[in-house]
Amino acid sequence: MPNPFPLPTPAKRLMARAPQGSLPFLSVGMTGLATHSLVFTTLFHAVGLNDKLAWLVSICIATTVTWSLNRRLTFAPSGRGRVAEAIRYILVTAVSQGISYGVFLGLGVEAPHLPRTLALIVGAGVATLFSYSGQRFFTFAAPKTITGEPIISDIPVA
Repeated sequence: MPNPFPLPTPAKRLMARAPQGSLPFLSVGMTGLATHSLVFTTLFHAVGLNDKLAWLVSICIATTVTWSLNRRLTFAPSGRGRVAEAIRYILVTAVSQGISYGVFLGLGVEAPHLPRTLALIVGAGVATLFSYSGQRFFTFAAPKTITGEPIISDIPVA
């Protein structure tokens, strides 16, 4: 006879505690990281761009991909127009990627033997917490009335 009160696995406990919308955000982030890594690696190794220019071009492409996916899959509409929302997304992403890039450069100095693509991935991981908070509570948060009430719901669709 199966136990009517099974204990949740560690993964289920973790998922139950994860902020709402964080799992789709992480999935989109992984897609963005894959895009960033693939484009960076191609530009750096196959095309021969220096690592800084390859990083910049690849992050611009990855940011476009993640904005589109987060807008469709992770967060409810903010009630702002696409341009206003894109500007907010770019601002949060710029700070997040500044964090990521700082880690990337720091690892280049402190651990020059570390593969550059791995340094890119470590930097992205460090920046993820700031990025989620900024996108959730700034970019995709619903505009508020003077009394502070949301005009529309900003609860993620997932």
